[in-house]
Amino acid sequence: MAQEVKAPKISGAPEFGKWISPEESVGQRLKGKKILLTGTTKGVGHVAQELLCAHGAFVCGSGRTPGAAAAYADELKAKGYKAAGFDCDLADYEAVKKWVAQCAELMGGIDVVINNASHPGMAPFEAMDVETWNYGIRNELDLVYNVCNCAWPYLKEGNGANIIITSSTVGLQGSNSPQACHAAAKGACLALARQLAAEGGPFGIRCNSVTPGLVWTEAMANIPKEMASGLVAAQTTQRAIDPIDIAYAYLFLASDEARQITAANIPVDGGCSGATTGAMQGEIA
Repeated sequence: MAQEVKAPKISGAPEFGKWISPEESVGQRLKGKKILLTGTTKGVGHVAQELLCAHGAFVCGSGRTPGAAAAYADELKAKGYKAAGFDCDLADYEAVKKWVAQCAELMGGIDVVINNASHPGMAPFEAMDVETWNYGIRNELDLVYNVCNCAWPYLKEGNGANIIITSSTVGLQGSNSPQACHAAAKGACLALARQLAAEGGPFGIRCNSVTPGLVWTEAMANIPKEMASGLVAAQTTQRAIDPIDIAYAYLFLASDEARQITAANIPVDGGCSGATTGAMQGEIA
């Protein structure tokens, strides 16, 4: 069995998670973890809740559609997993405060916060009215503040707690599609993740971000084929990303395997933020 290396550390330095041998990690990567995961009623959050539960976590989810998060959690519990789901408008600070407290009481604390949910405000910049802009900022940036701020006291009480903030490739680079508000909000999410890593360090709290590329969710399936072809072609893998690919990034960052990773961004974008596609572009199959 692999042995832990006694690496030196500064006297009094906080712990960011326990050491786990390869043998112990199989099927148990999140054993005992208590996780808040936003947006579990569909898309990435839907897939991620089951994956995280399958690795031993107790996962409390949220959704805006009445009863949907609870119904899905019931499906997971029927499989033997520890799960819960609550209705919550994450753009409402008081509603989030109540949701976080409910989850903390139910699970006996909070170890991990995964900010997955978002709903963008989209329009060409010249046509971007104040209402659309405010909607996007409220539902892509403010909701991250709401969840992290309300969960912070519980995370400080933990041993090796961490936060994951989902951003986007448009937070890293511009796009010729009408995403000004989306880009602004997601760029701010990247900055917030780095800042929370800095402020959380003394308390053993890690914070990282994930930047997805084109994830093929239910919503994306309705966009015009010509637009989809262009978006897929921008990724060097030449294929859209499955929600499970983002879920696995959450799994790794939430685990103690990532205990020395903080203030980092993990692109899960088919290579589009780091390379050009060259001559491989064409219509989607």
